[in-house]
Amino acid sequence: MKYLALAIIFVLSYLIGNINFARIFSWAFAKKDITTVGSHNPGTMNMLRTRGFGEAILTLIMEAIKSGLPAIISYYVIGYFYPGFENIAFFIAGFGAILGHCFPVFYKFVGGKGVACTFGMFTFHPTLWWISLVAFVVCFLLMLFVIKYGSVISFIYILAMSITATCLFTINAQDIMYVIPVLVVIWLNVILIFSLHHANIKRLFTGKEGKIDLMSKLKKKKQTVEVEESDDKTGEEIVVEPENTQSVDNENKQEENKN
Repeated sequence: MKYLALAIIFVLSYLIGNINFARIFSWAFAKKDITTVGSHNPGTMNMLRTRGFGEAILTLIMEAIKSGLPAIISYYVIGYFYPGFENIAFFIAGFGAILGHCFPVFYKFVGGKGVACTFGMFTFHPTLWWISLVAFVVCFLLMLFVIKYGSVISFIYILAMSITATCLFTINAQDIMYVIPVLVVIWLNVILIFSLHHANIKRLFTGKEGKIDLMSKLKKKKQTVEVEESDDKTGEEIVVEPENTQSVDNENKQEENKN
């Protein structure tokens, strides 16, 4: 019966994962299809690139809740009826939501890359939540001051959390048979995330990966224009500098004096 319950949890979480908040917010706030601008990816990083910091954070929070809430509910429900299976239920639910986000049946299996959902999965875990938040802050600071590549920041966070979770679950395991399925799911997710970023990895090695200037988006001193569709879909950021209005005014005054 417990295996049937885990299967139901996986399917329900997958369906919940089909809800894409990048698509929803992009259309609600700008009447734009997020898959036609920037990197064309319906995810948090593309929202940051094309819609700005505020909408990107809102997307991140909602995508995190989308994967984390079904996971934590499954953790306590399954843990109550089948002690020892709570972590298995948690990560099956979280991974199900991530798969639903990446391969949504309602969007013809074209979805995001699962980073924000992975953040939610780790952040909602009763043991890992504070580690996930610390890792997020560190990665945020790295992106703000050091690393301008969103894909690299994503890799750092996911690898750091997956390695940490593996070590903690292995060390604290009372029965290794309950831990193995959890570790399998965690590292299947790592493989999934990296495989979905294969184009980003290729562009990193060729020097064509687009950078994100997070500092400028926080200060809002530059106007970011949505990127037109291109063949390589690098999502390079286009910055429009404000016009020199003072020089224009001077030219107008000179014309008036001549007249």
